[in-house]
Amino acid sequence: MADTIRLAVSNIAWTKAEDETVYAAMQAAGFTGLELAPTRIFPDRPYEQLTPAMLFGGYLKNRWGFAVPSLQSIWYGQTGSIFDPEEGSRLLDYTEQAFQFAHLLHCPSLVFGCPKNRSVPAGLDPAEAAARADEFFDKAGRLAARYGVVLALEANAPRYTNFLNRTADVFALVKRLNNPGLAVNLDLGALIENGERLRDFIPDLGWVSHIHISEPGLAPVTRRPEHTELALLLKAVGYKGFVSIEMANPGAAAPVLGAIRTVAEVFA
Repeated sequence: MADTIRLAVSNIAWTKAEDETVYAAMQAAGFTGLELAPTRIFPDRPYEQLTPAMLFGGYLKNRWGFAVPSLQSIWYGQTGSIFDPEEGSRLLDYTEQAFQFAHLLHCPSLVFGCPKNRSVPAGLDPAEAAARADEFFDKAGRLAARYGVVLALEANAPRYTNFLNRTADVFALVKRLNNPGLAVNLDLGALIENGERLRDFIPDLGWVSHIHISEPGLAPVTRRPEHTELALLLKAVGYKGFVSIEMANPGAAAPVLGAIRTVAEVFA
């Protein structure tokens, strides 16, 4: 049984001006990971900023003791669809750059949300859509494996997209492809919004590389019974990844600092 669970926060929840305030609160609460949205640090062509990324990773480790367990919003600002072969090929090239970026940061997992890019176009036959998605993700997973990272697919509720809405759908795809470069990002907010139950996925937790503690709509994180249930399940199975707070920027640091305290208490 794992004694502790490693904790992180995604940096989409506050502004650059609040970085050191939040970092200090994370450090004091025992958090050891900072999840990055790359364009939050490098707004222009983030995956070309390899030397600055390595320097930033060194700063996080040496000044704050933080690893980078995950990247998210990996296609921020990108257009195109995984269901269009030409656009999908371009997106795969871009994603390979993200894998290299993650590898240099010693970051093991990249979250694949990308709801607009994965929405099934109107008129595309469901069976054909499933086949194209399988082909895209299988190629993406094989690229990820070359860089020693995994692409972690997550459920996005129907308000965001019409594909891979349920946690069960994501597990089914990843298990079917059985690709070493693919994993699951378990998103608690999507699970809650879908009315799914954590206990139904106990046999599948070995496929999970990263976990988001989130609320539907990325509202500020507040304590829920599901947090305690998840902590008990993860300790029971010896989960080795990170649990990361994910919430939209509420416009002030106070809700973020409150979420850090709450999650630290539950998962200690």
